[in-house]
Amino acid sequence: MGRRVVKFLAWLPLVVGLLLVSGPARAEVWQAPVGGKAVGLPEGRVACPGTTGDWTIEQDGHAVRPPAADDAIGHAVDAKLAPGAGACATAASTLTLVATGHAPAVDSTATTLFVDEGRVEVKGRGLRGATVRWRLGDREGEDHCAQPQSDPGGERCALAVARGLPADPNVPDLHLMAAGSRDGVDVVTFDAAGRRMGGDETLLRPARIVLSSIFPPDVSIDLAGGTASRIQLVHPEAVSGADCGAASCDVSGNAIVVGGLSSVAGTLPVRLHLAPHVVLRKGDAFDASPVVQVPILPCAMAIASGDALRGVDGSRAVVRVDARCAGEARSLRWFTAGRSIDVISAVDSGGATYVLLAVGHVESDELVVTAGRADGSIVGQARAHTRALPSPNTTLTLDSGDPIDFVPTNRPATVHWVQAQGTGQLLLLPLEGAYEVMTRDGAMMVQGQRGSGGFVALRFAWRVPSLPGSFATTDLGVVVDPVQRPMHEASVAVGLTGKEPLVDLLCGAGPDEQRILPTVPAHVPYEERDACRLVFHRERLAPADGAQRLQLDVEVTRVDGESRPESHVSQPIVLRAGGQPRMVYLKGVLGRFDHVTVRVSSLADVGIDAAHEEPSAQFSMIFGTSHFRLYVTGAIPTGLYRVSDPAHSGILTLNFGAVMRATWLDSAGHEGFLGLEAGMLAEGLANDVSSSGHSLTQVATVTGVGLSVPIANRSLATETSINLHAWLEYEVSRDVGNEGGNPVGFVFGPSISIGNIGANL
Repeated sequence: MGRRVVKFLAWLPLVVGLLLVSGPARAEVWQAPVGGKAVGLPEGRVACPGTTGDWTIEQDGHAVRPPAADDAIGHAVDAKLAPGAGACATAASTLTLVATGHAPAVDSTATTLFVDEGRVEVKGRGLRGATVRWRLGDREGEDHCAQPQSDPGGERCALAVARGLPADPNVPDLHLMAAGSRDGVDVVTFDAAGRRMGGDETLLRPARIVLSSIFPPDVSIDLAGGTASRIQLVHPEAVSGADCGAASCDVSGNAIVVGGLSSVAGTLPVRLHLAPHVVLRKGDAFDASPVVQVPILPCAMAIASGDALRGVDGSRAVVRVDARCAGEARSLRWFTAGRSIDVISAVDSGGATYVLLAVGHVESDELVVTAGRADGSIVGQARAHTRALPSPNTTLTLDSGDPIDFVPTNRPATVHWVQAQGTGQLLLLPLEGAYEVMTRDGAMMVQGQRGSGGFVALRFAWRVPSLPGSFATTDLGVVVDPVQRPMHEASVAVGLTGKEPLVDLLCGAGPDEQRILPTVPAHVPYEERDACRLVFHRERLAPADGAQRLQLDVEVTRVDGESRPESHVSQPIVLRAGGQPRMVYLKGVLGRFDHVTVRVSSLADVGIDAAHEEPSAQFSMIFGTSHFRLYVTGAIPTGLYRVSDPAHSGILTLNFGAVMRATWLDSAGHEGFLGLEAGMLAEGLANDVSSSGHSLTQVATVTGVGLSVPIANRSLATETSINLHAWLEYEVSRDVGNEGGNPVGFVFGPSISIGNIGANL
């Protein structure tokens, strides 16, 4: 048993790999023409009844016959196949059956392929609905003959194919298929006799291949580099040879190499020998051995400014004319795309002449510039690829490095853009009436003109620094950033604190004026509560700082920590550079030791430091400078215990009186818990007699110490506290009434006090 497990584990990776490589089985497609004979199914398979649609099952399920009606063309049905009729419910596989039209009968001698025009003309019978399928590299497509034209001896139909198919009747991958047929590696096609057809039987082989051109447009021979030149071929596979008369012409690769040109003539006649079945179209005529006149250009020219700009209005190009024709470069006439172009200026450098041409708007993939003399003769030609410049994708930043999405009008912003690849470069251009351009430390900067508004798109010039003379700084084209940006003032947050703060908080006047420092709690005499003001130093702002949008928030809390909502202030403030400071007086201080918090924060477009939050300042003041408090409170002692002579000692159940208390104050104006106390009480109001039979009810004065803990309205007139007292007592009522016993005693116990009326010292 163990050995079997080991063997199974050893074979398991191989089995899994085979399953992964094989993948899922593909569904097979069979197609046959309507009215055709029955098609035999694979050995060991029968068609399941009721699954073949309009296809007829024959030979006990071992064959199927396509439908006879033409309206079934193109219809498909998924038939079920099984090893036997009894297995249809459990072991059935699927076979797609497609009914097609009859294969068209093509006249192979009348099929013409127009490779440059992208069409094929077919003549024959049964072309209605026929489909031509083509493949070119990784591209493929098809076209249908919906309505063929009548032609003597049959029908004619023109179908679209890809442009640029090879001009070789044995190479193009063209197939002419019956109407309604499908294409693919899993498709099996049968003819009307039920015979399986091969893939080559549907190939369409043109009897004639028609070319519209042999050479590229504006082809020429440039003799400036010597007596040999190359002429590029559009369809090199279609040219088997060439004859150039006195000169030598050899077909090499995709070009004709011309040599032996000993003298300069206007043109060179080139007789081409085309491959079999290939002709050149000249109007309505076809030529199998055409003669093409190729201009010979004596002047060597090249576009020195590199790739031309495509899709740019008013573009320019610089053409270099070599020494052989440099003397007449300024008098030549210049053309491109069949239109004349103007010469703007010319510069001589290194024996050659550089001509600046206004080529205008170019849309093609190649710029061809032709030069000619006044007599109409062509002397030179220059070519260059065209390029569509990428969008500059500009971003703007201020000195802090923070990006902005507008053009500031009060300070410059650094402009960043994508540098184009190639010999040229983009350079930011000023726009009169909108913005100015400046350079600082090698960076290009932009600043909108004061008073400007609206939206603006930045403009860039295309220049080639390697050009000679003044052409190195000549704008060869203007590219406009597709993004339009608004223009307005930049609000750059300045520091609110420091040696010369933007915001000061002052209290008092004259020699007693007090400057409140940020973040440091300050004590201000209560009497100066109406003399505190915020000073905003507009005179310290520069115009480049822009409008400073600030938010002022003032919170006032009572000495017990409760907020005074009626004193809350939340106010936006806008500051601009000015000659005089602006002052805002603080209000809302209603009680001693009120705590005032003043916050000023910046709401500018950009902070002074991109790595930190917006500038802000916070001031904290307590309006009170006293250190002691003397106040009177109403006390209700409960459960006092008197220690005196034995006859008058005991618990004093109910007491009432007024107590004066002296204690210290902390920095927030809160009384200390321990204080000196003195007062007068009515004691023992609920006591009739003591345990010895003597009355405990007396009026007495007390003095001593007390421990007080506020439980509500701390330090306010309505303060409520719980207390613990230790007093010396003198019973005034006992002394006045000449009652027996000692009037002096010691009293201690708790109480509840209400009220806090007094003065701070």
